[in-house]
Amino acid sequence: MRILVSGASVAGPVLAYWLTRHGFAVTVVERAPTLRKTGGHAVDLFRPAVDISEKMGVLPLVEERATGSNRITVHQEGARRPVRVDLSKIFSATSDRHLEIMRDDLSEIYYDAAPDDVEYIFGDSITAISPDGEVRFENAAPRRFDLIVGADGLHSNVRRLVFGDECRFSAFIGAYLGVLTGASWNVPATPLKIANNIQKVGQSPFSRAQPVGA
Repeated sequence: MRILVSGASVAGPVLAYWLTRHGFAVTVVERAPTLRKTGGHAVDLFRPAVDISEKMGVLPLVEERATGSNRITVHQEGARRPVRVDLSKIFSATSDRHLEIMRDDLSEIYYDAAPDDVEYIFGDSITAISPDGEVRFENAAPRRFDLIVGADGLHSNVRRLVFGDECRFSAFIGAYLGVLTGASWNVPATPLKIANNIQKVGQSPFSRAQPVGA
């Protein structure tokens, strides 16, 4: 059975790992020319994800690159003082296993864990999917697959091709989220203005994670 997975960030490489172990022929296509190393933000792994990483044999690597945040400071426009949230209490109440790691590091670990017979196609993207499983790409020649999986994120290209534009199914909830990777945490006391200058994030609250030990 030939399976195509769109997206080589986190879900795609993990799915490719397990499908290959069960005897499927897996191809992963990724729009970026290489694995993404763009900074970004940390992700939290709770018990199910930690258990899966352990079964894949990569948990020690995840632990080596683990980061950590012990609190979040939320600045609300118009509020007299910020709100500080103790993350350690939330995490301990949510799961008895928890790790935080930068998304790019996690993606690299899962990618390296994949068997050699997983086919990765970088710098390409799906442009059309026919009912009989024929897939057309931006660059590669058309190919036919038995199953196509969209693991390509929030604004999934596969979902758009199959179901139509996401604006038909999404609803604005009245807030934007901005995530910044900064060289220093010594920022002015008006992070909302900083966010608005960098990217139009509207009038939503802006929060930043405080590093462990800070």
